[in-house]
Amino acid sequence: MSISDYVDALGEATGHGWGFLGAYGLTWLVCAALWLRSSPRVAAYATLFQGMVAFPLALGFTALTPGPERPSLPGMDSLAILLSSGQLLALPLVIYLVARGRYTLVPFAMVIVLVVHFASYSWLYGTPLYLVMGAVVSLGAVVATASSHRSDADGSAVGAGRVCLTAGVVLLVSAATAWSL
Repeated sequence: MSISDYVDALGEATGHGWGFLGAYGLTWLVCAALWLRSSPRVAAYATLFQGMVAFPLALGFTALTPGPERPSLPGMDSLAILLSSGQLLALPLVIYLVARGRYTLVPFAMVIVLVVHFASYSWLYGTPLYLVMGAVVSLGAVVATASSHRSDADGSAVGAGRVCLTAGVVLLVSAATAWSL
């Protein structure tokens, strides 16, 4: 099996990653609600750790995806793990923001991690969807942040919530798109 064949088969077997997009879209929406309904501290912690809920949910969604078995090609599983774990390198920065009480910056930092993390998945799943999604999330986060009223040096909880809402909606729309490919 060639790498091109593997990429095609992986996309077909996983619904082009719809389960991960859907699960993370849901948790980003929960974070958006928390930014509106709880303290910035609670919302920031939820935003930081939302992946701990989304990841197992994503694995479950993916397991329920109808289609062929996930393909196997020596070295590709290691590459997929490397691509996935790269985002962990940014977590110390986000933890620093939380520790310093810069809560409203956490969603913006996490969106940067999300966009960079998903860019390589356009190649892995053989679709430009992830590049388009990343661009829309990135631009949406800038607009959401810029359109909020600043109540302190870091921005407002409303702006942080809008960033989470933007990411959640775009991820869910992307999940539906991936499913339909």
